[in-house]
Amino acid sequence: MRCSSCEPLLDRYAEGTLTPRQMADVNTHLRSCENCRALLDELKVVDGLLFTTHVPDLPENFTFAVMAEMKALPAPRARQHPVWSFLALYSAATWVAVVLAMAITRTSPNVVFTLVASALSRAGAATTAFTAGTSQSLGYTAPALAAFGTGVLLVDIAIAASFATVYYVVRPRLVEQLATSSEASS
Repeated sequence: MRCSSCEPLLDRYAEGTLTPRQMADVNTHLRSCENCRALLDELKVVDGLLFTTHVPDLPENFTFAVMAEMKALPAPRARQHPVWSFLALYSAATWVAVVLAMAITRTSPNVVFTLVASALSRAGAATTAFTAGTSQSLGYTAPALAAFGTGVLLVDIAIAASFATVYYVVRPRLVEQLATSSEASS
């Protein structure tokens, strides 16, 4: 008998639940194998420990003491993800989508680069023409448009600041309040 065949049988050998033939085979192997004898001795020690366990006596206020300790611990905080991680994920997902689309349509990267370069040059030319045309035609309304644009930017900044305030100030306070109210109700 090999060790790989004997080891799975050692637990049942120690319990005496093997067939007489298996008991004799394991016994013969144990006489010649020091490793399996050592493993059998360890199994007997573990079995002995399992049969001699007792339940420890706990103080009467054990549950109260544990719960008081748990309440003293700081409340777990939700993991906050920085904005840049979402932008990085978005960027990575976009590039994966572009590469997959190129692979599916069997488009060469040179063709894509040529299309992007021509689109950017056309956009630059259109922007230049638009800027020149609008600056001449809107000469007298430029200050009003600048004021309007500044106002729109200020409103956008105020909206972004209010979202940031809600996310970084109000939200943690609500979470803390909900945690304390759920602790009080339970």
